[in-house]
Amino acid sequence: MEEKHPTTTAWTVTPASLGPPRVHRIVITGGPCAGKTTAMAKLQLRLTDMGFAVYVVPELATLTITGGASPGTYSRAEFVAWETALLRGQMDLEDRFAEIANHCSADKHSVLLCDRGTMDVLAYVGQDAFLEILEENAWTVPQLRDKRYNAVIHLVTAAIGAEDFYTLENNKARMETPDEARSLDGRLSRAWIGHNSLRIIENSGSFEEKMVRVQQAVCESLGVPGPRATPRWWIVEIDFGNWPDSLEYAEWQLEHVFLKKTNGNESRVTKKSQPQSTTYHLRVAGAVVNGEQSISERVLSFREYKALLVQADLERSPIRKTRRAFIWHNEYYLIDSFQSPPQTAGVTTLFIEAPISESTKRELPPFVNLKEDVTQRKWFTTLAHDSWKRTMAMADEISSTKPPPSPKRP
Repeated sequence: MEEKHPTTTAWTVTPASLGPPRVHRIVITGGPCAGKTTAMAKLQLRLTDMGFAVYVVPELATLTITGGASPGTYSRAEFVAWETALLRGQMDLEDRFAEIANHCSADKHSVLLCDRGTMDVLAYVGQDAFLEILEENAWTVPQLRDKRYNAVIHLVTAAIGAEDFYTLENNKARMETPDEARSLDGRLSRAWIGHNSLRIIENSGSFEEKMVRVQQAVCESLGVPGPRATPRWWIVEIDFGNWPDSLEYAEWQLEHVFLKKTNGNESRVTKKSQPQSTTYHLRVAGAVVNGEQSISERVLSFREYKALLVQADLERSPIRKTRRAFIWHNEYYLIDSFQSPPQTAGVTTLFIEAPISESTKRELPPFVNLKEDVTQRKWFTTLAHDSWKRTMAMADEISSTKPPPSPKRP
């Protein structure tokens, strides 16, 4: 009998949980090579899945530098003039994004993820020049720092605590030595002292743990469930026919295409399809350094996505699956139902961002039947650097535990 799936309804943040729809402004700042780009890509995915309209406000300094500005060659007066123009432009850009959110996503809570914020200018020009800028434009520190943003998340540079991963290669606008990066990082974090919701995300643990802490901080500032530090993947059986009518969810299709490996890196492009919306993402898992692997993610344009597909590794079939996200007892769950490659068809996994204790098991949705915690399996750890092989290993494990088919009667 064909499995019954209910009609898809998007899980949305409701007025009952957050009040009337409004625009939340969140600054993502930090020192050079701190992981801002990856953090914002992860935040955009997570918050969109939870029902927010998410807008990423780009960093104006990078746009001007890649467009021809050369602040490293400017005189002191020219540099201050450039920073003043950036400050005006950044505020105008943020305000225009807020205007778009208010008019085009009026029925939703919107989040503006701002790549740096107004007070960052203080770190670059110094206290005296900054005060002159304020006076010339009739601005105040409370206006720029306290009234514009709901939260400020500062990511500490890799030059402090993760020195092996500090690099200038992935950002044309980055030019700081490690010592300069450490100094700038301190000035940037201090510039925001006094904001009501400032969070400092340091480099303890792995890079992925750092990204989890970023998401925790942002979700906490928004008042929505955030990730936990110890995620788990389970092989499960799901009774979709027993899905409660009152349990809202978001559902979309994912297609992972794996690219040819270069320099030990594993890269994949993902197409995320849902009604009236398709987005594209790139994930690059770097070579292992001192037992740790760097992972970066970013959002792609359609043109970038199509260009990268030319590099597809034909020996590794695309992975296609349906993902359903929902919140149950203040925990965030992801259900993946695999369709291809053929050996994965019928496999269903559950992702939860916290260990599943005996008490948690008692609170699981009634349609979830836990089969095995695959994060405890040896192959899950040893193949962490290769998500395609790990998926195939999971499919092999499931097929090996299935009872053989009953012999046919003569």
